[in-house]
Amino acid sequence: MIKVAKITIFLILIVFLAGCGKKTVSIPSSGRILNSAAYSVTERSVVNVARAQIGKPYKWGGDSPLKGFDCSGLVWWVYKKHGILLPRVSWQQIHVGKPVHRNKMRAGDIVFFRIPGGGKSLHAGIYIGDGELFVHSPKSGHYVREESINKGYWQKYFIGARRVF
Repeated sequence: MIKVAKITIFLILIVFLAGCGKKTVSIPSSGRILNSAAYSVTERSVVNVARAQIGKPYKWGGDSPLKGFDCSGLVWWVYKKHGILLPRVSWQQIHVGKPVHRNKMRAGDIVFFRIPGGGKSLHAGIYIGDGELFVHSPKSGHYVREESINKGYWQKYFIGARRVF
């Protein structure tokens, strides 16, 4: 009898603790958000987490502050911190969420750029607002930083933005 009571208490405890765990939202390539009530993401929190990575080194294939970031790894990691699982590479990330017109972008939107001669490769970053700025991990030998989306290279090769929350 005591053994049955212990097992019952254990199972009840497991059920309650499972309800306290972090909920993760998977966003498939179709762009649909599964169980949208399961997470709370704010534009500002996405921007704050992205900005906190400024100064971290670029690392091809990198997806953490310890290893460094490539462009899509930074986007993937920031959204993962908010319980949103994106594809790991930019050419798949561009198919997630809803497309956003350039003049309708909000802080936290993912921005994409064509890479001349890069085939299907794309460059990705996180729009932080202020009318023009985005955070990204540019290339080997550089660090995560903010830049203007409206100047030079980035203005010329901008191809779109997506909203995933």
